[in-house]
Amino acid sequence: MSLVALVHWINETAFSQYLRESELAFPLTEAIHLIGLGISVGTIVWVDLRLMGKVMRDVRISEVVSRLQPWAIGGFTVMMLSGLLLFLGKPDNYYSTAAFKLKMLLLPLAGLNVLVFHRRVFPNVARWDEGVAAPWQGRMVGAVSMSLWIVIIVLGRWTAYFADPLYRSMRLF
Repeated sequence: MSLVALVHWINETAFSQYLRESELAFPLTEAIHLIGLGISVGTIVWVDLRLMGKVMRDVRISEVVSRLQPWAIGGFTVMMLSGLLLFLGKPDNYYSTAAFKLKMLLLPLAGLNVLVFHRRVFPNVARWDEGVAAPWQGRMVGAVSMSLWIVIIVLGRWTAYFADPLYRSMRLF
């Protein structure tokens, strides 16, 4: 079965139809998605800004990470689960948009950036924890993270509009 056929099959399931046709299910899921996004990306941005030495300069980076990481993980989990439900509600519409496809390509890059931070940068935190900013690798990870999340959020909003048949004739790319 091709990916397009799988997406079309999902679109025809009773669950997908329920999400799409319910007056409450899809908008509620979208609201939950945005709350998860706000919590996750909001906390990630604070960590990124601290890594770059732009905020909370008097607070150790390890403390910022340890306090905000549970919120980032929780928000990310809510965001991913609700995002999956949003996709399941309109898979044909979303899969046909370039913005959605690009967003799906960038999400793993954001995850890879987190992995680089936790495997390469953060293990050496004891050497630079109290500095105003992290070493260049930490600042770079923070800048890449913020950039990726800004683009992912914009693509997510574009996906919502360009997946709508009203806007389908408009071309993004």
